[in-house]
Formats: sequence, structure tokens, C-alpha cells
Amino acid sequence: MKVFIEEQNFKKWWLLIIIIISFIGALFPFIYMREEISEIESEAFLGIIIIFITFFLTFGLIYSIKLTTKINEQGLYYKYFPIHFSKKFIPWNEIETCEVRKYSSFSEYGGYGYKKQFFGKNKGTVMNTGGNIGIQLKLKNGNKLLIGTEKQQEVESVLKTYKNRL
Repeated sequence: MKVFIEEQNFKKWWLLIIIIISFIGALFPFIYMREEISEIESEAFLGIIIIFITFFLTFGLIYSIKLTTKINEQGLYYKYFPIHFSKKFIPWNEIETCEVRKYSSFSEYGGYGYKKQFFGKNKGTVMNTGGNIGIQLKLKNGNKLLIGTEKQQEVESVLKTYKNRL
């Protein structure tokens, strides 16, 4: 019995740089106009507090995102926290096709994250945190699901084991 387990998150260095630059950009007017702000200190202080709270809430939300994937003899489990609070399960008998494929997150799906596409050839749900390799599922009910992975060889090996269950 082969089992594949993967946990991914948004803890990327480039994302941290974008957040920090945005934070500095939001504080820049307060720093640049510090003489004028000293006259209206309470409003300026409130603005700075709001920026800090927004920054830390955004930072906390982005860094709490976690994509968990598990594949075993029963089927595929996935969870995209904080969208899903418990694992979702798809048994093998509900999957029509399953393949690992290369995709372009930005041109096909508009970027990283959790997305539902309602129109076009990429109609379905995509969950990823980066990269360009994913597990593409077409379910017997017609739904499509793409789950990003950073462990292409491992997931291909496990899927090969369970191909006969489709």
C-alpha cells in the first residue's frame, strides 16, 4: 500500500518582500509628512495603528494558508485551509481521469490560491500555493479539480499504483 502525503503553504520569500514593500508604502505618507502630522497627532496615530493591524492580519492570513493532499488506496483527500476546515474526500470510484500535468497558474487560472472557474476550457476548481505541476482530476459527475504539487515524481508513482481503481 503506497501513500502520498504533501503539505504546502504560502511561506515564500518573494511574497514576504511584497508584503513588506506594501507595508512601507502604506506608512510612507506618515513618515514623509511627519511635521504636518504632529499637529493632528491623534488621527495620524490612529492611521498608523490601522495600517499595523491590517498588515498583521493580512500577513497572518496568508501565512496560515495550507494545502494538504493525501492519496491512498481509498482515494484522494485534500484540504485548503482556511477555506476547508476538514479534509475533503474523493473515492477512486468517483474519479473518471487522474493525471499529473504541467500548467500555467497565471495564464490558465489567474494566479495562485483557491479559485473556482465557471467558464472556459479550465472550468473547475484549482488549489495551489506555487509551482506549475498539478494533479488534474476529472470526476464522473463532470467536475474538474486541479491540486498543485511540488512532488511530481512521488505523486506519479503513487497514482500509477492506483490507476486500476479508476
